[in-house]
Amino acid sequence: MKHKFLLIIAILFCNNLIAQNSKEVTHDLSKDASKGMLDLSQIAQDGNLIFTYKMKTDKKSDQVSYENYSFDQNLNFKGITPDKADKEKKGNQVVSSISAFVGGSNSFNVLSMKLTLQKEEWEKIWDYGQQKYKWGKRLSKEVVKPKNSEGKYRGFADYQNEDDGSIFIIASAETDKKNEKDQFLALYVDDQLNLKETPFPVNGNYSLVFSGKLQSGNVFSLLAPDKGTGDLSKYVYIEFSPKGDVIYNSIFTAPAQAMAVMDYQEANGALYFCAASPKKAEAYNSVFENYAPIGNPGYTTSSNFLMDKYEKKIYNQDFANFHLLKIDKGQLAFASTTPINTFKAMVKTPPSQKRATPYNGKKLVIQNFTVTPGGEYLVTGQLEDKKIINGGNTIQHYYYDIVCLHFDANGALKAQYAVEKINDDKKSEMFQSRQKFFFSADGKTAFWELLEVKGSKGYDSFIDAFNGKASIIPQYFPRIANINLTAGNISDFKVLGDSGKFLLYKFQSYIFDEKTKNRFYLGHDEDYKKIWIGKYLMDN
Repeated sequence: MKHKFLLIIAILFCNNLIAQNSKEVTHDLSKDASKGMLDLSQIAQDGNLIFTYKMKTDKKSDQVSYENYSFDQNLNFKGITPDKADKEKKGNQVVSSISAFVGGSNSFNVLSMKLTLQKEEWEKIWDYGQQKYKWGKRLSKEVVKPKNSEGKYRGFADYQNEDDGSIFIIASAETDKKNEKDQFLALYVDDQLNLKETPFPVNGNYSLVFSGKLQSGNVFSLLAPDKGTGDLSKYVYIEFSPKGDVIYNSIFTAPAQAMAVMDYQEANGALYFCAASPKKAEAYNSVFENYAPIGNPGYTTSSNFLMDKYEKKIYNQDFANFHLLKIDKGQLAFASTTPINTFKAMVKTPPSQKRATPYNGKKLVIQNFTVTPGGEYLVTGQLEDKKIINGGNTIQHYYYDIVCLHFDANGALKAQYAVEKINDDKKSEMFQSRQKFFFSADGKTAFWELLEVKGSKGYDSFIDAFNGKASIIPQYFPRIANINLTAGNISDFKVLGDSGKFLLYKFQSYIFDEKTKNRFYLGHDEDYKKIWIGKYLMDN
């Protein structure tokens, strides 16, 4: 009884501490501000919070009007300051882009993996009255062919280089070598349709396990040997520059022969993979298909035919092991293996939560990967599934309860925190939650920010609103919990925004003050007539 009493006291103390760490206020907006838009949120030199609303623009005026709403860091209202600025004059633009897709747009070639390039040109018109660029008409659209290539490629993945209009493509082509399947290639196509072809530096038959684009602009690929190509656990990591030059090419021993990568994250200059493997040791190509995330406008029920086959196998797979891998400067730094049947014993929940849905070995979508100050790892995500809807013409992904996997510095599972969603209706399950971590000064506490989804009918953009094209869109409100990194337990969540009565603005929705460790959230009521500000102290 004494231990139970102490536990209750500890929980009450922790919840009281969370309450002291947070504060919320609302304030009425002026009639003009409520019809305008939030343009900027910032912390001024004196520490005050400034939220700037841009008024609905008078097309006949040469100036734009603003209202600055000021609050101190305790969220006391300081006043409204009007402001004006001269309108800018900018010229119209023509924007061109190259996109890659596979298949075709009719029933005869829709399942083909043949790579096709398409070039489009659009006009962007400067609206002087509204002081913003608006998309004009599409000037041209055509299927194009690189100038210096006669090859017929199969497309697997594509990555746009937005700064110069070029594109990087992972493709394959037939080889004249006996008993070898298609050769993987890195294709770089510039905006003038000049093509550079770089064969992947591997010998033998391989499958594409995963690929992605790094913060540097480089593109990486993971390859697994097919059955009959030597040691089946000898995976290959290849990294290319945005223009197709090989930066790293290394062979490493994977923790499993058939290792499916769920997601990747960059942290502290290194690349981390969250992966899983089935119980039976088989070649990757015997269990999964090639990873192939390339868009396809001609095949509406999936990204492309190969990705459709890949996802069917991934989503229907019961994994036996969870793996955490770290790649640093092209080399494997470590790889860990945790049997999934041990996960259930490591479940921790918020004290007031009555049930838990822990990770059980199905596909997990990773939303955040963070290295703690003590060198441990926090991996957060949601249990995920996909379903065919709209009469078989659309694939819809659904995102369910939330888990955070806590690994120690060696990659061994320390705890998993299982958290229920607040909104579990279908409209809200269509969208992923957003998650972020902050750490106390002593590095012993992680503040877990979870932006809960509230799916609702609305407009995804200004153009959609102008055209009256409503759809189901995600809106968010924050909730925060404290994770004791030493003990491996979690507090209850503090829910801000009255559980969805006040929702975050789509842009300019939060600010973090590095000096005071205060996180400020900025939102609105349903009618956009009130400004709502939430505050949480991300420190002990």
